[in-house]
Amino acid sequence: MYTVAICDDENIITTTLQQLILEWNPTLQVTCFTSGEELLQAYHPYDAIFLDIDMKGINGIETGRRIRQMDKETKIIYLTAYRDYVAGAFEVHAFQYLLKPIKKKILWDTLEELFRYIQLPEKKVVMDFHTVNGMVCLAIDQIYYFEYINRRIKIVEEAKEHFMVDKISSVLVRMQEFGFSMPHQSFVVNMLHVKNIKNQQIYLDNGMLVPIAQKKQKSWKQELTTYLSKRLETQKGRSYANR
Repeated sequence: MYTVAICDDENIITTTLQQLILEWNPTLQVTCFTSGEELLQAYHPYDAIFLDIDMKGINGIETGRRIRQMDKETKIIYLTAYRDYVAGAFEVHAFQYLLKPIKKKILWDTLEELFRYIQLPEKKVVMDFHTVNGMVCLAIDQIYYFEYINRRIKIVEEAKEHFMVDKISSVLVRMQEFGFSMPHQSFVVNMLHVKNIKNQQIYLDNGMLVPIAQKKQKSWKQELTTYLSKRLETQKGRSYANR
């Protein structure tokens, strides 16, 4: 059974949304919350969360950030009354944004995309790297960043590091098509794992920090926004392709 949470401080929104979701598929288990605090306190993994951005108390952006600390897999669909909704939300990696008032057809189209995507098998890209200890095969999504240090390239995964002899510029050329970027002359970072940017520091979703060059701050933030927008479109494309 798939589980869905709705979090909005307007009861009429949660009630209406719940009715429309169950009308689309009555087998879904739908739970409603009226605040970010309530959702976080009772949180357990959901397949999808419909989350209002503008709530009293903890707003939807901060609620989404805290959810991501506990659950990196759930699909978050933001609800908003404003078209300018992206700023501040990029690190949450939202699946979709829906404008209020929610239209039935748009909601049902989103649900269809969402559950087709959830049911797709995850295809992992694996690449070979010639390290100082020999050849290793690494899943791209498990690499957090590359760092040029002491004339070597350090490859950083969640719980392991590898070293190879190469140029950081060559690493960028090889990895750029997979969502890696260079925010600093000594680093190539996986934008998939970027959580936030603050005070010339990039915060990754596992707590690691990567510096960002001052002169690159504005252009790199735009690059990250473009990457996340393309990733969202790719998710939609995968969903439509499997209809």
